[in-house]
Amino acid sequence: MIPIFFISLIVVGCASDGELSGSQTSINASNRPTCFNTTSINDYEVLDRGNLIVYGRPRKRAYHLQISPPNLDLGGSDMISFRSWTGRICGYAGDELIIPNDIFQPRYSITNVTELDETGLYNLMVQFGKAEPLEEVEPEVTGEPEISRELDNDTEEKS
Repeated sequence: MIPIFFISLIVVGCASDGELSGSQTSINASNRPTCFNTTSINDYEVLDRGNLIVYGRPRKRAYHLQISPPNLDLGGSDMISFRSWTGRICGYAGDELIIPNDIFQPRYSITNVTELDETGLYNLMVQFGKAEPLEEVEPEVTGEPEISRELDNDTEEKS
């Protein structure tokens, strides 16, 4: 009886350890930062006051940037630039978005960088109202719902 107890403890311990290490691996893999070189950005598009998309080379390489404080106002500026200690923007402390003007150069902290695939870019554009959804599905309204059921022979006779 005692050996069975110890064997079951070992099996449960190994299973728990495997579950934890597997979940920890997936957590670490999903939290990896995405980075881009500051010199590889060709274009950008502002989504709102706290979000923008920058496009690299080739143009299909797109990155979603979140900035803080969320009060981005380009005021017709055609240029943006970046400041980073490493030359790569990853959303780490010290990564900044700079709007060069003649008088004042506002700086915004970059808090998050996410690389977008084609579907992710499209979904983000739809979310911020910069693109139209491919197809809007409207629920079908046919009036009041109908409930139908079949009665058994026994039920009909009792009624």
